[in-house]
Amino acid sequence: MLTTESITNELSREPTRDQLESNQRHEVNDQATSVFLVVMSGNKQLSISIQPLQYANVSTCARITAEAFSTDRHTIVKQLGGKPFDMFEVSRDGFLSTLHRKNYIYVKAVDDTGEIVGHAGWGFRGVDDIKIPWEGPSDKLPLSKLSNPDKEKGDETKTTAQETMNGDGIERLHALEDADMNQMMSELMPPGTSCMYFVGLTVAPPYKSQGIGSTLIKYGAAIADPLDIFTWVHASDQSWRAYAKFGFEVVKELVIDLDEYAPKIPGQNWAIFLEGTCEGVTEKNWGSYAIRYMKRMPPVAGA
Repeated sequence: MLTTESITNELSREPTRDQLESNQRHEVNDQATSVFLVVMSGNKQLSISIQPLQYANVSTCARITAEAFSTDRHTIVKQLGGKPFDMFEVSRDGFLSTLHRKNYIYVKAVDDTGEIVGHAGWGFRGVDDIKIPWEGPSDKLPLSKLSNPDKEKGDETKTTAQETMNGDGIERLHALEDADMNQMMSELMPPGTSCMYFVGLTVAPPYKSQGIGSTLIKYGAAIADPLDIFTWVHASDQSWRAYAKFGFEVVKELVIDLDEYAPKIPGQNWAIFLEGTCEGVTEKNWGSYAIRYMKRMPPVAGA
């Protein structure tokens, strides 16, 4: 069975030249958590530790996700629909529905002041729970967070079906992506498959491009590789290059013409807000957006 110590040992292996990139990382062991020194611009060092995510952290991590996707065209277009797409709620509900399950691992990256600067999560298919290094939250789900997810999901399905019949562009976009995801999952994870997949990985905007995302990707690899399973990720248009640096290869792309589904053009305000963050956005066009399914195989023994 994998343990935090064995993951730390895996992380302490000498990184490849591609993994080092322009930032160098040094890993040390700090009892129950994995601690990394990330070299940042100006030779300033930020010490971060990777720890199990707690229920008390859910709102903070959901807020980080919402802030990180606030300049993502795909997310913004979804928020323009008759039924707004709330990334905070989507992220929060995802944590609350799976944080207790032993076939999911969620971690947070914490700096030396105690601030959460990023988080990541992975799910497993076809892997015995006893082999998964699950630690899980040590606190309890607040009673205020309890709800009936089955009832909520049923209501949402009815609404979505009706809105799709009415030709709502955003609901058509959801339907397209759901069908594509289901098809890809059946191809990547047919019956009998053993694998790990990213539920999500987000770095707080002020801490981007400082090695934290790379550290979290490498942390995931240190879980999957000893299990000899492949990992896949549903990568956004801006994140796929980061995964590619660590051996993930594109196996399929879904290219979306956002203007076909958006209920309104960007206009001057969105064009100015997104300037420098998204290619192809003008006052009249949202442009195309690619979602990439990427796969990383475990290292070949002896290679």
